[in-house]
Amino acid sequence: MFRIKKVGILNLAYTVTIIYFILGIVLGIVLAILKTSNPGIASSIGQDLSKLTYIQIIFVYPIAYAIGGFVISVIVGFLYNYISKMTGGISVMLVKDSEKHGLGKRK
Repeated sequence: MFRIKKVGILNLAYTVTIIYFILGIVLGIVLAILKTSNPGIASSIGQDLSKLTYIQIIFVYPIAYAIGGFVISVIVGFLYNYISKMTGGISVMLVKDSEKHGLGKRK
């Protein structure tokens, strides 16, 4: 067993930022389609799209999600590093690819 005792906060933040940016693009496209097809559906899911243009929807969501993902992941990284000092971190089991497929010898 191995333990994750500390995470690189900026590495975590950059990775999560990219993930949230991609999610923001997908959500922006879905909401733009919803606004086009039936504006009532978008407002019923809690999104007031009537005041936003398509360009705002497609560009604002990815940027807002990326910023939010960065901020939250920095906070989570700091909290994890602080708490892992008390708990010892997360325990993980690592396996080589050859062992995973039954090609390697186990010791």
